[in-house]
Amino acid sequence: MMARLSRRSALGFAAVAACVVASSAGAQSWRTLDVARQLSDSAPASVQVVYGTGKMGVRATSNPLLYHMQLRYDATRTQPRHTFDVASRKLQIGVQKSEMRFTGRNDPNAGYLQLELSRTTPLDLNLDLGAVESDLDLTGLKISRLHVESGASDAKLRFDSLNATKMSVLEISLGAASFRGDRLANANTPDIRVDAGVGSVELDLGGQWTRDIELHVEVTLGIVTIHVPADVGVHVSLEKTVASFDHEGLIERDGAWVSKNWDSAPHKVRVTAETVFGKLSIDRTGR
Repeated sequence: MMARLSRRSALGFAAVAACVVASSAGAQSWRTLDVARQLSDSAPASVQVVYGTGKMGVRATSNPLLYHMQLRYDATRTQPRHTFDVASRKLQIGVQKSEMRFTGRNDPNAGYLQLELSRTTPLDLNLDLGAVESDLDLTGLKISRLHVESGASDAKLRFDSLNATKMSVLEISLGAASFRGDRLANANTPDIRVDAGVGSVELDLGGQWTRDIELHVEVTLGIVTIHVPADVGVHVSLEKTVASFDHEGLIERDGAWVSKNWDSAPHKVRVTAETVFGKLSIDRTGR
C-alpha cells in the first residue's frame, strides 16, 4: 500500500500553466487539463501518480520541465491533483485518491492521462492505478525506485535503453490484470518483485545486463511467462499447489531447476516463484 501523501507546501512558487475546457454529456461533466512545471534543478524527486480509470501513458520529456500532464476527466466523479512540495521534493499528480472511482476500461467516454517526466531528475516513482489501460514507456528516465500498484488493468511497461541510475527495487502489485514488462534488464535493478492475483504476467528480461537479478513472482491464479536471454544463467525455486511448470532446457539440482550454463554464465537470474493455480513457463530462446 502507498504511504500517506505528505502535506503540500510552497504552492505559490509553482510555475504552473493550466487550461481547462468543460463539456457536458448527460450526468457527466468532462473536462481537460493541461499543466506543467518548469525544471529548476536536477535534484531527486518523489513522484506519486494516482489514476482510476481510462487510458494512461507515461514517457520521458527532453523539455526543461519536471512534468507535463494532459488529463481528461469527469468532474462529477473526481478532481485532478498536481501539487509539488518544494521542501520534500514530492510531486503528487493525477486525481484525488479519495475520489478515485472506476467506470470501466471499455467505457467509450473514459478519460485519459498522459504524463511526461524529466529525463534529468532521478525519480522515486509510485503509480497507483485502478481500471486502467496503461502504456508505461520509462525509456530515458532516471528511476531510483519503481512501484506500480494496479487493479483491473491491462498494463505494458518497457525500458528500451539502460536506466542511467541504479534502481533499488522494481515492484509490481496487480489485482485482476494482464501485465507485460519488456527489456526489464535495462531497468538496472538487482531486485524485481511481482505479486499478482488473477491474470496473465509476461516478463521479458532482455536488454543490457549490468548485474545479476533476483526475481520473485507470486501469482494466485494465472499464467506466468518469463523470457530469459540464452546466455543468462537461470535458477528456479518453485512452490506450487495445483500448477504446472514448463521447464524445458532446465535440469533439477538440489530441489531447484537450473540452466546448463548456470555455473559459467556471465550474468544470472534467480527466480523464486509461488503459484496456486496456473502455469509457469521459462522461455530461453534468446528473446
